[in-house]
Amino acid sequence: MKNLLKSAAAGAAFAMALCGGAGAQTLSGVTADQLESVLAEAGLNPDMMADSASGAPVAQGKAGQFGFYVRALSCSGAPKTCETLVFFANFELGREVTSADYRIVNGFNDSQVFGRAYVLEGTGEVGVDYVIELNGGVTEEHLSQNIARWADVISAFVSKFQKGEPVS
Repeated sequence: MKNLLKSAAAGAAFAMALCGGAGAQTLSGVTADQLESVLAEAGLNPDMMADSASGAPVAQGKAGQFGFYVRALSCSGAPKTCETLVFFANFELGREVTSADYRIVNGFNDSQVFGRAYVLEGTGEVGVDYVIELNGGVTEEHLSQNIARWADVISAFVSKFQKGEPVS
């Protein structure tokens, strides 16, 4: 029995180490204040607003020279706690979209693990988005790491377009 208790205690300590320790907080959603805080900590300069239809948090920010938005979805409660964060940035091409642009977007999507590129037909714009799902729980550290990755997603997308690389 004594050895069984020692094994259980060792297993619990190992599980805590894997989960980031006893002090790691798990989030299954974020409020507008929490979203603003984590974006600011990542250096993404958020300006917060609310969606006019749903009241859900929306952030406008900057990753380096590039502007972007974050829409919070799957929100409930008071204050609204949201389970999904959709980051997106759209870029004006200053011309009509060409077949080469579609190839570049497809090349980005084929070569990148994080983020998804798209063409906004009829607007002369392309864009990239990135989704973070919190439902089921993530640690604050995991959320921070995923938010910090957003600037890299934008940079990789812009680089593909600047190089005109349709296939990687």
